[in-house]
Amino acid sequence: MRRNFATAFIIAASTVSAFAGEPREPRYFVKAWLQMANRSFEHTTGWCGGEDDCFVPIGEHVIRLREMTASSYSLSFWTDPSQQDACCVTRTGFPALRLWSGRPRVVPLYYTPRISGDPGRTPFGKLVIAVEYLGKPNSAPEPPRL
Repeated sequence: MRRNFATAFIIAASTVSAFAGEPREPRYFVKAWLQMANRSFEHTTGWCGGEDDCFVPIGEHVIRLREMTASSYSLSFWTDPSQQDACCVTRTGFPALRLWSGRPRVVPLYYTPRISGDPGRTPFGKLVIAVEYLGKPNSAPEPPRL
């Protein structure tokens, strides 16, 4: 029951944040594929507004996107965003990673030592993610029609 409530909350939070802000339209389209170490996988798509944190559920986990711009974003991977710490760290050893937008990115994920109980790297899996900016690129204004 608690898990269903948490899942519903995460979905609602991502929907609300996707439509928050002045334009009232999604500004980013997110596509993700999670290949776990045991060879199972999950995939998802979602929308983000870009003004606040954006939570995109994928299986029993959540992708947290922050500081989104047309060219980059910050990513962290969570089991439950209400927890204080992320479940996984990136190759750098930090839970958050700054990535460039536009092209798919492959992010190897590792369990945190707190979760795995192992001070070394315990592979969680790989996240393949693409965040596409939906706004128009900076272009010259259209000339007036005669």
